[in-house]
Amino acid sequence: KRGRSSRLGERSIGHIDPGAASSYFIIEAWFESLMGSSS
Repeated sequence: KRGRSSRLGERSIGHIDPGAASSYFIIEAWFESLMGSSS
């Protein structure tokens, strides 16, 4: 299956995908915690 953007087409351009944004913040926080603990 495809996501909602496949149905919205051009209207989805310029909007941030909530799942991608939340994944980014989780990975960023995890990476920062790794870098902070090794110092």
